[in-house]
Amino acid sequence: MNMHDKHGGLDEARKAADKLGIADATRHIFLCCDGDEAGCASRKQMKKSWEHLRKRLAKLGLRKRGGVFPSQSKCLDICKEGPIAVVYPDGVWYGHCTEEVLDLIIEEHLVGGKVVEEHVIVRNPLSPAPDA
Repeated sequence: MNMHDKHGGLDEARKAADKLGIADATRHIFLCCDGDEAGCASRKQMKKSWEHLRKRLAKLGLRKRGGVFPSQSKCLDICKEGPIAVVYPDGVWYGHCTEEVLDLIIEEHLVGGKVVEEHVIVRNPLSPAPDA
């Protein structure tokens, strides 16, 4: 019996990915929600920011098949001025991601395609910008 057979293949994972709309995502936003470390923001703020992000994306129809896939992450290692978020494939790292800042990121970056400069920590795109 090979490893593939032993673990039953990837059918269940593929079904879950399909249900989440991962193949339709054009952007992936990670938000630090590391309650164990809580070095960049309080646990309470991380939780509030995450709940707000999920609900706002759903309300705007951006989750699932809407093109944006949100994920909670453990520590993103900056541990200053958080909560920290990163948007891929753009590679834009944001700080101070409170509910208000997340609304700006959603409206201006995720929907409008314009980076919210005043909250950028660093940029490191995974691929060249379309206008490069």
